[in-house]
Amino acid sequence: MKASLKRLAGGSIMEAAAALAVVALAIVGLARTDSFILAAIAVIIFGAAILTEGGAGAAIFSARGQLGTEAESWTGGLSSDFLAGVGGIVLGILALLGVASGVLLSVAALLFGAAYLLSGLGGTQMAWFSYAFGGQLLVGLAAVVLGILAVVGQDSLTLVLVSLLILGAGALFTGAFTSMRAASAAREMHG
Repeated sequence: MKASLKRLAGGSIMEAAAALAVVALAIVGLARTDSFILAAIAVIIFGAAILTEGGAGAAIFSARGQLGTEAESWTGGLSSDFLAGVGGIVLGILALLGVASGVLLSVAALLFGAAYLLSGLGGTQMAWFSYAFGGQLLVGLAAVVLGILAVVGQDSLTLVLVSLLILGAGALFTGAFTSMRAASAAREMHG
């Protein structure tokens, strides 16, 4: 169990580092310096961060061998994280190659927002994750709304970059919080 908590902490640290990169890329993109390229790179990085964090979260349940309600709700969030991560990476690469960049980046923002909503809904039963997942619900809702507006075509690049900024900030705080709590739980088990 202690090793799985360490994996969870490590995955959350990786998520926080990737989220920091996404925030930086979104801010620079909002300054109108190669915005489509920066947004596409941020989408790829965020997709990878979702995959990393989701895999680390799965470690805690695979080590415990749980199949109860808590594990089932978490694995539902993991499957949405997996699909959103892979989908985001593919959409980001296609946008980087110039294939309907505006539409693909808008869809990626919508996809990431939906994944955050599903992750937040699935994780609320876990007591020490409840604050982080409550924040994920709000971040997911904001990203979904911005993604829908971007798909409709109202200044889509700006909306995508703001969505990425919100998602990155949310992932930064969630990753840092989860890492801190998992490391603390691992220390309590040792001591």
